[in-house]
Amino acid sequence: MNIFTYLKRHSVLATTLAIVAVIMMIIAGRMAARKGAAIETNLGARQVALVAASAFRKDASTVSANGTVESIAQADLKSQTSAPVSSINAQVGDSVYAGQVILELKNADIRARLDQAKASLALAQGQYETGTVSLDSARTGARDKARDAYSAVDQAARGQLDQFLFNAASGVQPLSARVSDAKLIDQLHADRDDLENYLAPWKAKVDSLTDTSDNDELLGVLAQSKVVLASAQKLFDDASTALNSLSKDMSSSDAATISGWKAVVSSAKASVSGASAAVTSADTALRNAQSGRGTTAEASIASAEAGVKSLEAELAKTIVVSPINGKVAAVPLRVGELASPGTLLASVVGSQGLQVKAFASGEDIARITKGAPATIAGAVQGVVSAVAPSVNQTNKKVEVTIAVSNPDRTNLVVGQSVSVAIKGASQTGANAAGSYFLPIQNVKIVPGDAYIFTINADSKLVKHSVTLGAVQGDFIEVTSGIADDMRIVSPVYELEEGQKVDAE
Repeated sequence: MNIFTYLKRHSVLATTLAIVAVIMMIIAGRMAARKGAAIETNLGARQVALVAASAFRKDASTVSANGTVESIAQADLKSQTSAPVSSINAQVGDSVYAGQVILELKNADIRARLDQAKASLALAQGQYETGTVSLDSARTGARDKARDAYSAVDQAARGQLDQFLFNAASGVQPLSARVSDAKLIDQLHADRDDLENYLAPWKAKVDSLTDTSDNDELLGVLAQSKVVLASAQKLFDDASTALNSLSKDMSSSDAATISGWKAVVSSAKASVSGASAAVTSADTALRNAQSGRGTTAEASIASAEAGVKSLEAELAKTIVVSPINGKVAAVPLRVGELASPGTLLASVVGSQGLQVKAFASGEDIARITKGAPATIAGAVQGVVSAVAPSVNQTNKKVEVTIAVSNPDRTNLVVGQSVSVAIKGASQTGANAAGSYFLPIQNVKIVPGDAYIFTINADSKLVKHSVTLGAVQGDFIEVTSGIADDMRIVSPVYELEEGQKVDAE
């Protein structure tokens, strides 16, 4: 009987013998491992690597920021009136010179009124040369100036101010919702109501004037015009006060909106003021002509000149010219599209160079100085040309302007978002050395403590307690307990203080 037959007949015994053999193999393996470990400990065979701490030092001399490339000379031209685009004379990319017309808004009606005003001025000047001013011309001037005054007030109040005073466009807060002074808002409501109450009866009186209207009727309409013009002037003065009361801390889009509103109010005030002067001159001319006094010629000339200047200013708002030499960067509207006050009509980028408008952390404001070198987009050199004196209260960052050193040799384009590294001012004190970002495998973290290892002359591990900061991915910040001249053991898993190692 062979052994295989025997094992088949005694299966229980065979299983027992197999289990015993496995157990003996496990015990032998563990004894061999312990023996190997003892040999490793005795011979110092545990291999570790040493790395320089300076390789992980955070560069404390550099301030990082993000910004946008701009032209040093850049003009954003916005509409000061409401009218459709009638012609576009320059396209994006075209070179333009200072004073060149880029586009025009519809202005045929203004040109017609200006031609009429110039004709009236020429007539007044001719009458002055001959020393005579007829009563008929004074009456005609009175009627025309009353009509012009109504048009000016109606356009300024209903056509311009009402767009944003109480009911702005969808998604935009009106002026009344932005002002915190309740008394000022109440006054604006009262001013606008008073003016509205004047407009309808005033228009009826103005429209009723004809060539046969007597002098008293004309003088009465002029007197009524003075009252309404004074009411309009008060409304625009109070609107200007409201705009100036708004906080300076606002977003760039809100700041642009408010700037457009201020331009509208300023234009309206000038228009009303010009109309008021013209009405006063017309009233004086009519009274003098009625009395037969020769000095009415000078008053007529002054009135005609005021009318011409007012219309010339109104026409200028419809002709968009470049204030600088450069290239057209944007023309958002097309022919026929309506421009409202504050609408961007064109942008011109000058050829004087590029700059970056960047925002750095408010904590770094003391470390950024004018004239400091900077690196833009990792390669382009620049110099800090301006630093805001305080932190922006909206984004809690400090605004820094960086001039690009050689703009012609870069690939930077206006509007591009870039990262910026600014050479910071030298630091002193505890934080001058900066901090370190070590791989987590190089730091041993235990409850209540964290440390790194170096080795001494006997090739034994020396523990150094450290203070930890933020974790960033596979790295952890060490804020103290480490120096540039240290050579740190890596990795530290299963290592203990005093253990002998073999450093590579």
